Amino acid sequence: MAVIDLSKDPLIIDMRESIDRFDISFLHLLSERMRIVKKIMFIKFLRQIDLSQSDARKEDMQELIEMSVRLSLEKKFFKRILDLVFQDAIEQFNEKEVEENRDSLEKICAPYSLDNLRNSLLNLDKSLCFILAERFCVVKEIGIYKDQLNVPPLDPKRWQDVLDNKVEIAKKINLSKSLVKNIFNSIHEVSLDIERRIEESKA
Repeated sequence: MAVIDLSKDPLIIDMRESIDRFDISFLHLLSERMRIVKKIMFIKFLRQIDLSQSDARKEDMQELIEMSVRLSLEKKFFKRILDLVFQDAIEQFNEKEVEENRDSLEKICAPYSLDNLRNSLLNLDKSLCFILAERFCVVKEIGIYKDQLNVPPLDPKRWQDVLDNKVEIAKKINLSKSLVKNIFNSIHEVSLDIERRIEESKA
């Protein structure tokens, strides 16, 4: 049986372009989110407030997870994304670097309050959630089309190329390579699960 080359299929090309655009938007929003988190952590550090999540932020997290479920994302999935991002922020925080740049950081953070920054964070997280939901809608369409063509869900080479591309973009916008790899591997697991469920429903 002839192997179908999806890289030349106009419908697949169009849907993959949509996914690439969602991913670029996701990464840029994530980069801005990390900038806001750095401001929050610096202000907390200056005021000697524990860097762990506040009760207000935990309430926001619950709201985000509930919203992700309404958008048909799995509860554990979006929580994992938020946990990965928070863990990366803690790991990236460097007290020595903060002390060395104290004057400039104080100027940068002067216009902001923790409440305002937290609200910005919540809005960005909602945007990330919407982008992921839209991305998975396209993944589902790809899965249905692949199923019609009897093409298996997993293409290891294609996925490695995609992942390498995301890491390259991440470098340019100051995102941690490990964070981006972990997030996109989680996204890929969900995408494969969507495609497998389509295959199983036919069986």
